[in-house]
Amino acid sequence: MKSHQVIEGEPAYLIHQRPYSETSQIINLFSRHYGRVDAIAKGSKRPKSKFKSFLQPFSPILVSWSGRSQLKTLRSVDINSGKQSNVSRKHLMSAFYLNELILSFLTTADPYPDLFDAYSLAINNLSNADSSEIILREFEIQLLTEIGYAINFQTEAMSSKKIEPNLSYRFIAEEGFVSSVTSSARDTLIKGSVIQSIDRKDFSQPQTMRAAKRIIRESVKYHLSGKELNTKKVVKSLKKSI
Repeated sequence: MKSHQVIEGEPAYLIHQRPYSETSQIINLFSRHYGRVDAIAKGSKRPKSKFKSFLQPFSPILVSWSGRSQLKTLRSVDINSGKQSNVSRKHLMSAFYLNELILSFLTTADPYPDLFDAYSLAINNLSNADSSEIILREFEIQLLTEIGYAINFQTEAMSSKKIEPNLSYRFIAEEGFVSSVTSSARDTLIKGSVIQSIDRKDFSQPQTMRAAKRIIRESVKYHLSGKELNTKKVVKSLKKSI
């Protein structure tokens, strides 16, 4: 029989919450040492709940929980003093997009401490950045790498041949980069020099950023079996782009 595990003071972020009963919620947390944690926050919908003021997205918190099953019971929440973030209004949709990536790709009980640190850094950077584009691309690349879906920007698909700067390639989400001299209506060719820039995380040129965004989004869509993220739907309805 599993022990009644109690975890105290774990650094975390609230990723999502939904109603569980008239007074309680189920919350999804991203914690540094335990990865995604799902828990019941009993009484959190009550006006005087001890959880209510602390369970806010994008705010670093310290949480305690207990339970044997995958669905834990939240015991306490407190502010992670010394670590504050305030995502600017213009980047809120980008921040929610990061949360949806975490919720969509991470399963419970798998720790990703480096990804947690990357998320924390991204959320902090979204508080004062002029643009969210580089922040999103860097986090997406690290997320896919950490969960085993890394995009190989260095060699051709199913081959050890290095990406050559003067050649052109098609990106196939389930395979990688394939050398090509012609493009179809569905595929746009990408210069090898652009792929190499993405690999170096050099997004200084507009064509590199555009290519990185398309490549990563195709990969995300493939690994989610074609499912469109809710934040993308909202953005489309607003005729904007994150």
